[in-house]
This record gives sequence, C-alpha cells and structure tokens, in this order.
Amino acid sequence: MTQINLRDLTVMTIKDPAQAARYLLALGLGREVLWLGLLLAVVLNTMLQAASNLLLPVIGFELQGITPSLVVYAAIVGGGLVVTTFAFCHVGRLLGGRGTFYDVMVLMVWMQFLKVVVQAAGLILVLTIPILSAVLAFAAFLVGLYITVHFIDQAHRLNSPARAVGVLIASVLAVAIVSFILLSLVGGPIPGSAAYV
Repeated sequence: MTQINLRDLTVMTIKDPAQAARYLLALGLGREVLWLGLLLAVVLNTMLQAASNLLLPVIGFELQGITPSLVVYAAIVGGGLVVTTFAFCHVGRLLGGRGTFYDVMVLMVWMQFLKVVVQAAGLILVLTIPILSAVLAFAAFLVGLYITVHFIDQAHRLNSPARAVGVLIASVLAVAIVSFILLSLVGGPIPGSAAYV
C-alpha cells in the first residue's frame, strides 16, 4: 500500500471519503495507537478551547455565571467520541454491518483531527473576518455529514450510503434516548437550562 502524507489524506477525505476510509482501515492500527490518537485529539481540542476562552467570551456559560472547566470539557469531548463510536459500531451491526469498534474508531479519530483543524481556522476567522467563520462552520457541517456517511458505509462494508444514512440517524436517536434516560435518572436537566435548548 502506498503511503500518503497527512495533507493528501485530508484532501482525499474531502474529495473521496470512501477511498480515504479504505486507506485508514488498511493501515491496521493497533488498539494502543488508536487510544493514544483519541487522547491526542482530545488534548488538541481542549487546547483550542482554552485559546478560544482567552480570546473570545464564553457567552452561553457567562449568562449562567458558570466558567466551564477544561477538564470537564475534555471529558465531554472524549466521552462523546467514545459513545459516538460505540453507537455507530453497534447500531451498524444491528442493521447488517460488519465493522468492529476499532474499525469505526480509526475513522472517528481521524475526523476529530480534521475537526480540530477546522475549529482552528474558524477561530482565526472569528478574529479577522467573522462572517466567513459562519460560512466555514456551515460548510464544515455539511461536508462532515457527507464524510461520516461514507465512513460508516466503509467501516461496516455496507456498500450502500443510503443504509449508512440509516445507521447515522438511528445512532443519533439511540444516543439521544440514552442521554435522556440518564439525565432523568440523575435528577433531570439543570434548573434554568430550558432557556438554552
């Protein structure tokens, strides 16, 4: 297999996410490498959040008089990534997929690194050309969905982006339902949080 650099892999992910997914899966990365990759992605994401906190007001939290802890932020990002990977894996298998947790994980970790790059670019644009930051965020959301669908398709060898869309939707619903149940068990939403829904 021909080795490619990160820049070329990034371009490939945007232009042909299915091919990029096959390349990443063929690398055969071990579990330790994947968990270290996840940890690094979370650390970079948290560092970017810290920079954002210094340069921009944290409006949503300031309204409640709360300063978010970076440790809590890192836990949410890392936990969210693991839960999302788990959902994509097991919902996909329930719907006929054959991917393992680590098949899905390698693709989700790579997407997290791409997200960090986009967020860094967005932060620079917020400080320089704010309107372009909103355009970038919207474009990244659409492209991210496109990439995610093809990544799920390749991870589970579904050979059907339409079925991958079904896995994506079912996974989002499953995570939302489980989150709702857990919130209910621990006492429900934080008082006053309805204003921010």
